[in-house]
Amino acid sequence: MNLDTLTIRHVLLRTQCYFPRSEIVERVGEGQVRRFRYAQLAEEALRLANALKQLGVSEGDRVATLLWNTWPHLVAYLAIPNIGAVIHTLNLRLHPNDLAYIANHAEDKVLIVEESLLPLYEGFRDKAPFQHVIVIGDATKVPGALSYDDLIRTHEPDRSALAEVHWDTPAFLLYTSGTTGRPKGVLYVHAQLALAALALTSTITYYVSKDDSILLSVPMFHVASWALPYAGLVVGAKLVLPGPHPQPVDLLNLLSDEQGTFVAGVPTVWHDAANLVEKYPGRWTFSPRLRLILGGSAAPEALIRRWQSFGVTVIHGWGMSEVLLGLQAHVKLNDFPPEERTQWLLKQGMPCPFVEAKVLTFDGKEAPWDGQTMGELLVRGAWIADSYYRGESPESFVDGWLRTGDVAVIDSEGYVKLVDRIKDVIKSGGEWISTIELENALMSHPAIEEAAVIGVPHERWQERPIAIVVLREGHSVTEEELKEYLRERFVRWWVPDAFVFVDELPKTSTGKLAKATLRERFRDWKWEESK
Repeated sequence: MNLDTLTIRHVLLRTQCYFPRSEIVERVGEGQVRRFRYAQLAEEALRLANALKQLGVSEGDRVATLLWNTWPHLVAYLAIPNIGAVIHTLNLRLHPNDLAYIANHAEDKVLIVEESLLPLYEGFRDKAPFQHVIVIGDATKVPGALSYDDLIRTHEPDRSALAEVHWDTPAFLLYTSGTTGRPKGVLYVHAQLALAALALTSTITYYVSKDDSILLSVPMFHVASWALPYAGLVVGAKLVLPGPHPQPVDLLNLLSDEQGTFVAGVPTVWHDAANLVEKYPGRWTFSPRLRLILGGSAAPEALIRRWQSFGVTVIHGWGMSEVLLGLQAHVKLNDFPPEERTQWLLKQGMPCPFVEAKVLTFDGKEAPWDGQTMGELLVRGAWIADSYYRGESPESFVDGWLRTGDVAVIDSEGYVKLVDRIKDVIKSGGEWISTIELENALMSHPAIEEAAVIGVPHERWQERPIAIVVLREGHSVTEEELKEYLRERFVRWWVPDAFVFVDELPKTSTGKLAKATLRERFRDWKWEESK
């Protein structure tokens, strides 16, 4: 048995041989797009591969990218791993100090950066280890930098630079967002990316196919864009790249103009997009085949129902930087009565094929499948990390299982439901309170735009919840009305003791609620302030 076809080399050659006419669309400005074919992608990837090889990039070297979801980034996805090097996608939403740390920790040899992101690069240029900097745009803005366009023009599109990579050759490096400490590296080998891409095409996951028009809205620096670029390329699907600084209106325009059938992202992005759809009815026309995959954090019921009301199929899933593909909720929906299906869709779902999940209680025992017993979610599988780069934080891995840091329950159907992050769950008077469930309930209230619930120290109860909420435009509601709304849905001791009304909530670099920022902001909360 030869597993060495499970490589990105296979993806590159497949695009070139079997799908040369498949289309790639890139947004380059307001209302402006560029159109390419797979044949052009393969050719440019080979040109970049040869250029990097001549610059001295060898097998195992890390080549960093500081790029939006653009055509050159897709080219890099194919070129870099195919010379045996490792593509290291830098998170352009991180602070320059974090980027400097990550680049040095990875020992990056080359940086490919877009001209629009040069101000960010300047913030850590003097601390970075790069031997070569390649600029997409005006390279004269960086002393000693090389022009991407010149490199592509002056190198041939032959296969001489391609390495004989194997299934276990390192291919992709990314770092966690570092919300709980220094960012940690996650290194994926070729086979993990290939298998995840193949899994995405399965009818028991997300059934990506040749007939799809895939909007690559998940940042390509974020867990390999959930492996979607490789999945799309494997089947010859149409790929749509949102380009620099994409806003929700840009995503909606592309979905409508390119008749998108597949898009994914974190709930906060698609919450903002839903607001626009409701504000401008009839402005966008969606394909009847459009599937919206919500992941990264638990999606509120209100958000799922809003997108369903637009005629969009919503798929709830879960993954993380260390997981790629983890859980999905839609697989068995037809097994349940129609009136129950939304409740099942609210859960993160059952594991993908070749992924296993279990919950360990806080005293270290495996939780029963009763839908009630809480504990930490552990996962393992073919494309799930079993260590961090350079062996850091070994405590996060137990006997081949990844400790996710998520609090969850498993029900009798094998469906996992996230209850909270371990660092976010509130222990009050010896009992656990789920902030996620409270937040989702609050966001179902017609007056609430966004909500976050955190625990703050309490002299008697150890911790008590407070809610920080953003009101929808033109709406008002009182603290007591919100308390009564929650009392109808939860036991009284779950209901937050105080509500704080703010204009906006802080977000992390991946678009999730920045709970750590809120806890720091309210750490000196005085309970008399709520009176």
